[in-house]
Amino acid sequence: MDVHGGSKKAMTTLRHQAAKGVKWTAISRAGRLGAQFLTTAILARLLSPDDFGLVGMALVVLGFLNIFKDLGTSAAIIQRKKIEDPLISSIFWLNVGFGAVATIILFAGAPLIASFYHEPRLTSVMQVFATTFILSGLGIVQNALLQRSLAFNKLAKIELTAIIFGSTLGITLAAMGAGVWSLVIQTISTVFLTTVFLWLQSNWRPKLKFDWLELKTILSYSLNLTGFNILNFLSRNIDYLLIGRYLGATALGYYTLAYQILLFPVQNISAVVSKVMFPVYSKIQTDNAYFSRVYLDVASTIAFFTFPLMMGAFLLAHPLVSVIFGEKWAQSAFLIQILAPVGAIQSIAATVGLIYQAKGRTDWLLRWGIFSVSIVIVAFLVGIRYGLIGVALAYSVAIMLLTYPGFAIPFRLIELKFLDLVEVLKLHLLNTLAMGLIIYTYLIFLSSHFSEVINLTLAVTLGVTAYLVSNYMINRQQLIDLTVKAKLLF
Repeated sequence: MDVHGGSKKAMTTLRHQAAKGVKWTAISRAGRLGAQFLTTAILARLLSPDDFGLVGMALVVLGFLNIFKDLGTSAAIIQRKKIEDPLISSIFWLNVGFGAVATIILFAGAPLIASFYHEPRLTSVMQVFATTFILSGLGIVQNALLQRSLAFNKLAKIELTAIIFGSTLGITLAAMGAGVWSLVIQTISTVFLTTVFLWLQSNWRPKLKFDWLELKTILSYSLNLTGFNILNFLSRNIDYLLIGRYLGATALGYYTLAYQILLFPVQNISAVVSKVMFPVYSKIQTDNAYFSRVYLDVASTIAFFTFPLMMGAFLLAHPLVSVIFGEKWAQSAFLIQILAPVGAIQSIAATVGLIYQAKGRTDWLLRWGIFSVSIVIVAFLVGIRYGLIGVALAYSVAIMLLTYPGFAIPFRLIELKFLDLVEVLKLHLLNTLAMGLIIYTYLIFLSSHFSEVINLTLAVTLGVTAYLVSNYMINRQQLIDLTVKAKLLF
């Protein structure tokens, strides 16, 4: 579908498809998280910490290698306005070849990885895990084509079916005494079934063609994107590395908990939206005016949910940590308060990478990645000298400094001004501050009369009520728009 200069009907259809995509992607993500949590809880009773530790060592390596899994070719398939079969078939065989090479390399290198960890048993575990690369490589193109056509209902059913079957198999094997292999087979069976279902749901089949000239037309795009993903992986993990190396495991535990509490909801909201909006943005990539309007609408919708979440985390960090995790985690509460503004900013900033990708300017994205990651790494190196609080503060300052250029540069690609974004987010910020004032007032004058559990419950209830009332009074149109979107979902 090409909506460039297209009809109002085409735009309405695209909006409806996007809304349905968000619905199915949210269902898939929520279902997968729920299944993973339940499965982990059951397996934790059937297996030893040593079993989980072995798999954890392997997943660190697999996580890094997954950055290179498709070399950015999936995004290239989705981004292209028109894509012909010779290119698709060439991309398919490239991914299959890379998957086979990665499998062979990881299989051969498993003893070295095991030696690094001083854990001989890891060799066989890594060698079996290596097969996931060839298995997933067979389904990368089918997955990208389904995303391109906005078939997120099919993708959601595939993902949920595969993970439920894999989890059931893993639990069954654990109950039979398979130990660490129950975790390994759980992962491999999920990947295998996902690939099988992708083939069943996709009508496209590869042809025995490999056109290097066709591949060269996307290599710049895909390799620049891969380069950025490597830098992004580094920036998201360097703080863990430094804290673990210089401050120790206990400090890393506090930091990890704070980071996960803040960014878990933010990352999941942004991930759901980003997965759907990339193919949508790609379809409207040549219509900057419409692209800008859609982007601002998406940013506004995200802010509606994440801004109050971050304000609530900032004000209620201490009772939240105390009630849910216990007093021994109290130090994490200070970190949450420092990082809460970062979470609010990143919930919106996480979406700008899609602008670079949809407009085909991953070269700009890579250059921005080099600059921004350099700033973040310097901040961490400075902050680590002052302990955990120093790391959190340094990271917050770095993100604040990067905020304006982080938006202004990609906005040039769609002729959007930073002040237009500020204008759209202004009411969300005002409503969030109003909510924060109500919660703060309660904490100052009334919290001493109740237990922490009651305080947390009452404060959350007051906050939600105040936020909705404030929106109804000064941002009623947003509530109406969200109601319309909810109707599109269901």
